[in-house]
Amino acid sequence: MKTEQEIEPFLFEPATNQRRSPDQSEIDLKGYRIVSLRLRAAEYLCFAGQVTTSGMTNNQALRIAARRIAGFLEIDAQTRELLGDISRNLSAISQNLSKLNREATALGTIDMGALAEQRLAFGQEYVRLQQKLGVIMNVSLRRQDGMAMLKAAQRS
Repeated sequence: MKTEQEIEPFLFEPATNQRRSPDQSEIDLKGYRIVSLRLRAAEYLCFAGQVTTSGMTNNQALRIAARRIAGFLEIDAQTRELLGDISRNLSAISQNLSKLNREATALGTIDMGALAEQRLAFGQEYVRLQQKLGVIMNVSLRRQDGMAMLKAAQRS
């Protein structure tokens, strides 16, 4: 893998013929790199329309796209909703199990049918959670997905 100095050989050399305003010297850009993007007018209008509709800035949208391509973790609204749904379901199962425990303690017996029902519900939610977390947490898979997006775009 190449180092930053091999990729950007002039990054660490002093800038020449560049004026800096006092405001720029106060901005901390340490750790960031600027990437320019050239779009045709139609591409820009479509992109800007999509971005405006989503309530983001162009920079936010481009950064999310770059992070997804690179395999960084970006959780979309649908995934957040799914994880919230799983969390609520697991909470309900936990409450139901607590209720079964209280009843078993009071009666000295347990409703095996209700326990089996809660065990099945827990297993189903656990599988949903594991499937989603497996995709979210698999950096290699995210990077492959990002590369597939690039390759598909290159072919079209």
